[in-house]
Amino acid sequence: MFWFDAYIFCLYIGIMIINTLVKVLSKQQFGFVTKDDLDVIKVEMPNLFVLIRCGGERYVERACHAQKRMELVEASGDYVRDVSLPCKTIDDLAEDPSTPGEVQQAILAMRSF
Repeated sequence: MFWFDAYIFCLYIGIMIINTLVKVLSKQQFGFVTKDDLDVIKVEMPNLFVLIRCGGERYVERACHAQKRMELVEASGDYVRDVSLPCKTIDDLAEDPSTPGEVQQAILAMRSF
């Protein structure tokens, strides 16, 4: 029974990251990442690069390190304007054959707008 529970858990996590990526790539968010989205991405896809735009600088950081970078920016007296997926990350997702079809369709829909 343990393997079945583990399978269901992995299936749930897979669906959660797909839904999060589709939401981020939707016409409502246009690639911008909310705090809740980042919480899911940094656990499920920690090596995915995100763009952190601040008042004076920009950083491209792995999702697992993004929160620490934002804390450092705010501690230095600057502010975080927004977090998004950089074009290179979106291109890599679009070209990767292992990217789920729902995510690839969301990328195409976002680009066609």
